[in-house]
Amino acid sequence: MPPKQPPPWDQETILDGLSLLARLYWGPDQELCQELAGPEGRDLFTRLARLRPDAAPTLRSMQAHLQLAESSQALCEELETAYVATHVNSPQGAGAPLYHSCYVGQGLVMGPPAGAMTLRLEQAGLSLGEKSGEPPDHLSVELEYLIFLLEEGLAGRRDQGASEAGDMARRFMLPWVKEFAQRQDDAPSPLLPLAAKLLVALLEYVAEQAEPENG
Repeated sequence: MPPKQPPPWDQETILDGLSLLARLYWGPDQELCQELAGPEGRDLFTRLARLRPDAAPTLRSMQAHLQLAESSQALCEELETAYVATHVNSPQGAGAPLYHSCYVGQGLVMGPPAGAMTLRLEQAGLSLGEKSGEPPDHLSVELEYLIFLLEEGLAGRRDQGASEAGDMARRFMLPWVKEFAQRQDDAPSPLLPLAAKLLVALLEYVAEQAEPENG
Protein backbone atom coordinates (compact mmCIF):
# COMPACT_ATOMS: atom_id res chain seq x y z
CA MET A 1 0.00 0.00 0.00
CA PRO A 2 1.24 3.53 -0.73
CA PRO A 3 2.21 5.57 2.32
CA LYS A 4 -0.60 7.52 3.90
CA GLN A 5 -0.49 11.15 2.81
CA PRO A 6 -0.94 13.89 5.42
CA PRO A 7 -4.02 16.07 5.08
CA PRO A 8 -3.40 19.37 3.27
CA TRP A 9 -2.48 22.42 5.31
CA ASP A 10 -5.34 24.70 6.18
CA GLN A 11 -2.99 27.65 5.85
CA GLU A 12 -5.41 30.48 6.50
CA THR A 13 -6.90 28.95 9.64
CA ILE A 14 -3.63 27.95 11.34
CA LEU A 15 -2.13 31.36 10.63
CA ASP A 16 -5.26 33.16 11.85
CA GLY A 17 -5.35 31.08 15.02
CA LEU A 18 -1.68 31.62 15.85
CA SER A 19 -1.98 35.34 15.06
CA LEU A 20 -4.95 35.71 17.41
CA LEU A 21 -3.03 34.09 20.24
CA ALA A 22 0.07 36.19 19.56
CA ARG A 23 -2.08 39.31 19.89
CA LEU A 24 -3.63 38.02 23.12
CA TYR A 25 -0.23 37.38 24.70
CA TRP A 26 0.97 40.88 23.89
CA GLY A 27 -1.89 41.96 26.12
CA PRO A 28 -5.65 42.18 25.43
CA ASP A 29 -6.98 45.38 23.88
CA GLN A 30 -10.37 46.67 22.80
CA GLU A 31 -9.99 45.67 19.14
CA LEU A 32 -9.05 42.11 20.05
CA CYS A 33 -11.96 41.81 22.49
CA GLN A 34 -14.42 43.08 19.87
CA GLU A 35 -13.20 40.42 17.45
CA LEU A 36 -13.39 37.66 20.06
CA ALA A 37 -16.96 38.57 21.02
CA GLY A 38 -18.16 39.18 17.44
CA PRO A 39 -18.80 37.20 14.26
CA GLU A 40 -15.11 37.17 13.31
CA GLY A 41 -14.30 35.28 16.49
CA ARG A 42 -17.15 32.81 16.04
CA ASP A 43 -16.08 32.11 12.46
CA LEU A 44 -12.46 31.54 13.49
CA PHE A 45 -13.45 29.23 16.34
CA THR A 46 -15.58 27.18 13.94
CA ARG A 47 -12.68 26.87 11.51
CA LEU A 48 -10.24 25.98 14.28
CA ALA A 49 -12.57 23.22 15.52
CA ARG A 50 -12.53 21.70 12.03
CA LEU A 51 -8.77 22.07 11.85
CA ARG A 52 -8.17 20.46 15.24
CA PRO A 53 -11.19 18.38 16.33
CA ASP A 54 -9.57 17.44 19.64
CA ALA A 55 -9.59 21.16 20.53
CA ALA A 56 -13.33 21.50 19.82
CA PRO A 57 -14.36 21.14 23.52
CA THR A 58 -11.87 23.88 24.46
CA LEU A 59 -13.19 26.13 21.72
CA ARG A 60 -16.82 25.50 22.75
CA SER A 61 -15.97 26.41 26.34
CA MET A 62 -14.27 29.60 25.16
CA GLN A 63 -17.24 30.52 23.00
CA ALA A 64 -19.70 29.84 25.81
CA HIS A 65 -17.80 32.13 28.17
CA LEU A 66 -17.47 34.85 25.54
CA GLN A 67 -21.24 34.81 25.05
CA LEU A 68 -21.69 35.59 28.76
CA ALA A 69 -19.79 38.87 28.48
CA GLU A 70 -22.07 41.90 28.79
CA SER A 71 -20.01 43.83 26.25
CA SER A 72 -16.62 43.84 24.57
CA GLN A 73 -15.56 46.46 27.12
CA ALA A 74 -16.51 44.17 30.01
CA LEU A 75 -14.64 41.32 28.31
CA CYS A 76 -11.58 43.51 27.88
CA GLU A 77 -11.61 44.48 31.55
CA GLU A 78 -11.91 40.82 32.56
CA LEU A 79 -9.04 39.77 30.32
CA GLU A 80 -6.78 42.66 31.30
CA THR A 81 -7.22 41.91 35.01
CA ALA A 82 -6.64 38.18 34.50
CA TYR A 83 -3.66 38.80 32.19
CA VAL A 84 -1.83 40.91 34.80
CA ALA A 85 -2.63 38.53 37.66
CA THR A 86 -1.59 35.43 35.70
CA HIS A 87 1.30 36.53 33.50
CA VAL A 88 2.73 39.69 35.06
CA ASN A 89 2.16 39.93 38.80
CA SER A 90 0.69 36.72 40.17
CA PRO A 91 -0.49 36.99 43.82
CA GLN A 92 0.44 33.30 44.25
CA GLY A 93 4.05 33.81 43.16
CA ALA A 94 5.53 32.44 39.94
CA GLY A 95 2.27 32.30 38.00
CA ALA A 96 2.68 31.73 34.28
CA PRO A 97 5.26 34.22 32.97
CA LEU A 98 5.38 34.85 29.24
CA TYR A 99 9.13 34.26 28.89
CA HIS A 100 10.57 30.95 27.71
CA SER A 101 13.66 31.36 29.93
CA CYS A 102 11.47 31.19 33.05
CA TYR A 103 10.75 27.51 32.30
CA VAL A 104 14.30 26.17 31.85
CA GLY A 105 17.35 25.88 34.06
CA GLN A 106 17.20 28.27 37.01
CA GLY A 107 14.17 30.01 35.54
CA LEU A 108 15.86 33.39 35.15
CA VAL A 109 14.83 35.93 32.51
CA MET A 110 17.23 36.29 29.56
CA GLY A 111 18.46 32.72 29.81
CA PRO A 112 19.59 30.47 26.93
CA PRO A 113 16.22 30.57 25.08
CA ALA A 114 16.52 34.35 24.81
CA GLY A 115 19.93 33.97 23.20
CA ALA A 116 18.59 31.32 20.84
CA MET A 117 15.73 33.57 19.75
CA THR A 118 18.07 36.54 19.27
CA LEU A 119 20.15 34.41 16.90
CA ARG A 120 17.08 33.19 15.00
CA LEU A 121 15.83 36.74 14.52
CA GLU A 122 19.23 38.04 13.44
CA GLN A 123 19.71 35.23 10.93
CA ALA A 124 16.27 35.97 9.44
CA GLY A 125 16.97 39.72 9.29
CA LEU A 126 14.15 40.44 11.73
CA SER A 127 13.95 42.76 14.72
CA LEU A 128 11.61 43.26 17.66
CA GLY A 129 10.65 46.72 16.42
CA GLU A 130 8.27 48.51 18.77
CA LYS A 131 8.43 45.52 21.15
CA SER A 132 12.20 45.96 21.63
CA GLY A 133 11.66 46.48 25.36
CA GLU A 134 10.63 42.83 25.75
CA PRO A 135 13.06 39.89 25.93
CA PRO A 136 13.33 38.03 22.61
CA ASP A 137 11.90 34.85 24.13
CA HIS A 138 8.53 36.44 24.94
CA LEU A 139 5.77 34.02 23.89
CA SER A 140 4.37 36.43 21.30
CA VAL A 141 7.81 36.92 19.72
CA GLU A 142 8.19 33.17 19.37
CA LEU A 143 4.69 32.89 17.91
CA GLU A 144 5.30 35.68 15.42
CA TYR A 145 8.56 34.04 14.34
CA LEU A 146 6.74 30.71 13.94
CA ILE A 147 4.15 32.48 11.77
CA PHE A 148 6.98 34.00 9.72
CA LEU A 149 8.48 30.56 9.08
CA LEU A 150 5.10 29.13 8.07
CA GLU A 151 4.30 32.01 5.74
CA GLU A 152 7.73 31.87 4.11
CA GLY A 153 7.63 28.10 3.70
CA LEU A 154 4.05 27.81 2.50
CA ALA A 155 4.61 30.64 0.01
CA GLY A 156 7.75 28.97 -1.34
CA ARG A 157 10.04 31.84 -0.30
CA ARG A 158 12.01 29.66 2.14
CA ASP A 159 12.82 26.10 1.08
CA GLN A 160 12.68 24.56 4.56
CA GLY A 161 10.35 27.08 6.16
CA ALA A 162 7.52 24.67 6.94
CA SER A 163 9.83 21.97 8.33
CA GLU A 164 11.70 24.63 10.36
CA ALA A 165 8.34 25.70 11.76
CA GLY A 166 7.52 22.11 12.65
CA ASP A 167 10.84 21.65 14.41
CA MET A 168 10.45 24.92 16.28
CA ALA A 169 6.94 24.00 17.42
CA ARG A 170 7.96 20.47 18.41
CA ARG A 171 11.34 20.94 20.06
CA PHE A 172 11.61 24.60 21.03
CA MET A 173 8.11 25.70 21.97
CA LEU A 174 5.91 22.78 23.03
CA PRO A 175 7.96 21.65 26.06
CA TRP A 176 7.72 25.00 27.80
CA VAL A 177 4.30 26.01 26.48
CA LYS A 178 2.81 22.83 27.96
CA GLU A 179 4.15 23.84 31.38
CA PHE A 180 2.95 27.40 30.75
CA ALA A 181 -0.56 25.99 30.18
CA GLN A 182 -0.42 23.80 33.30
CA ARG A 183 0.36 26.80 35.51
CA GLN A 184 -2.92 28.56 34.74
CA ASP A 185 -5.49 26.49 36.62
CA ASP A 186 -6.13 29.34 39.08
CA ALA A 187 -6.34 32.15 36.51
CA PRO A 188 -9.07 34.73 37.37
CA SER A 189 -10.68 34.22 33.95
CA PRO A 190 -11.25 30.77 32.42
CA LEU A 191 -10.40 32.23 29.03
CA LEU A 192 -6.67 32.26 29.77
CA PRO A 193 -6.23 28.55 30.59
CA LEU A 194 -8.51 27.71 27.67
CA ALA A 195 -6.43 29.88 25.33
CA ALA A 196 -3.28 28.13 26.55
CA LYS A 197 -4.82 24.71 25.85
CA LEU A 198 -5.75 25.91 22.38
CA LEU A 199 -2.18 27.11 21.83
CA VAL A 200 -0.82 23.68 22.74
CA ALA A 201 -3.23 22.06 20.25
CA LEU A 202 -2.20 24.43 17.44
CA LEU A 203 1.50 23.91 18.10
CA GLU A 204 0.93 20.16 17.99
CA TYR A 205 -0.84 20.63 14.65
CA VAL A 206 2.14 22.53 13.24
CA ALA A 207 4.55 19.91 14.60
CA GLU A 208 2.55 17.06 13.04
CA GLN A 209 1.88 18.69 9.68
CA ALA A 210 5.43 19.93 9.17
CA GLU A 211 7.31 16.75 10.04
CA PRO A 212 10.27 16.39 7.63
CA GLU A 213 8.96 13.12 6.16
CA ASN A 214 5.72 14.93 5.27
CA GLY A 215 7.64 17.37 3.12
